[in-house]
Amino acid sequence: MLFEFQAHHVPKVCFKEKTTMLKSIIVFICVLFLTYFCYSYFSQQATNSIDLPDVASTTSSEPQTTSNSIPNTSDEIIAEVPNDIELNTSVVTEVNEDFFNQFTHLNKSHFQSSEQLTSGFINEDGEVSKAALEDTFKASNFEAFIAQVDSIEKSENAAIREATLAQSLYQLEDIQIYSERYSCAGKICLVSFSFNGIDEKTAQLSKFTDNYSFTNIIEDENGVKQFKAVYIETDDPSTLSLSY
Repeated sequence: MLFEFQAHHVPKVCFKEKTTMLKSIIVFICVLFLTYFCYSYFSQQATNSIDLPDVASTTSSEPQTTSNSIPNTSDEIIAEVPNDIELNTSVVTEVNEDFFNQFTHLNKSHFQSSEQLTSGFINEDGEVSKAALEDTFKASNFEAFIAQVDSIEKSENAAIREATLAQSLYQLEDIQIYSERYSCAGKICLVSFSFNGIDEKTAQLSKFTDNYSFTNIIEDENGVKQFKAVYIETDDPSTLSLSY
């Protein structure tokens, strides 16, 4: 009986030893796998951390290249601008000189200020210059003459006269006007417009304030009438005196 009991007990001991060995193998494999996983993970992190400086370096080098090209482009643009400005200025100067060269009495200085413009038309004795009137009405481009007057800085009185002139212009009765231009500076006001209607109806325009009034009406081959006028401010229109 003792022998039989021992024969059955021995296999159980061997089974336990095999089970323990199997568990050890499994634990070893797990540890090995975990070790490999950790190694792979930290290796990947190390690789990523090494790549970052290269990316930053590439990024920082691009702005340097761009910044180096910007000053060169700016220098080229700046270098070209003065030439363009000088060219445009010379063209304007030529046009102005041609405009002033057509006159016999008036000159460029008369269009520098309202006082000088007034002195071009009225002398120290209060006499109106025939030569100034001839220059005005014979101007090759009357609208350009008005534009020159309009470029002069206006006094408060001139601005009021101009506004009153405009109001009276649009209140003219029995005539139809278009393409109107007008301006006042100092004591001088000029106006031009095309119109349809009776010539005599334009005379009421001179009454927008007290003025010496000088007008010219011409009709072209198409029947279009062109009105031009110079109005010179005065306290008493009946005191008109002309000088050459």
